Amino acid sequence: MIEGFDRWATVTAIAATGLMAGFFFAYSTITMSGLRAAPGAVGLRAMQDINRAADRSPLLMLGLFGTMVVAIILGVRALGRLDETAAVLQLVAGILYIVGAIVLTMVYHVPRNNALLRLDPDAPASIDAWRHYASTWTAWNHVRTVLPLVSTVLYTLSLRTT
Repeated sequence: MIEGFDRWATVTAIAATGLMAGFFFAYSTITMSGLRAAPGAVGLRAMQDINRAADRSPLLMLGLFGTMVVAIILGVRALGRLDETAAVLQLVAGILYIVGAIVLTMVYHVPRNNALLRLDPDAPASIDAWRHYASTWTAWNHVRTVLPLVSTVLYTLSLRTT
């Protein structure tokens, strides 16, 4: 059974990965749906403003990267006890969170967000680029939702396993 520091870190990881999964879920299902429904230039400008705000949000960065730190700590601690099912679950949970939330964000979403920021919302070609961005960006954001959610489940299961 997980006890002491590892128990509290695991509870923190459950809350944090669940929070990030919920953030990505709301973004995919509500925010992006609303932006895609707005007239082209309006949706594009709003997404540009949202991306700028996200880059400057200390709470978002704390959620995203603070969760990664907890995942790394639990993963490193799990390496010493891989004969335990709980440790394997924690290691896999951490890897899934880091790949799904951090790597995917940095490798896929951030470059596209930066390219979107360079678009002129009044240029007709920008509207086509925005529509393509919105559909593909959202599809990959669903992956950013699912992997942290699976991490939440695995961390939760690790508390119930020895």
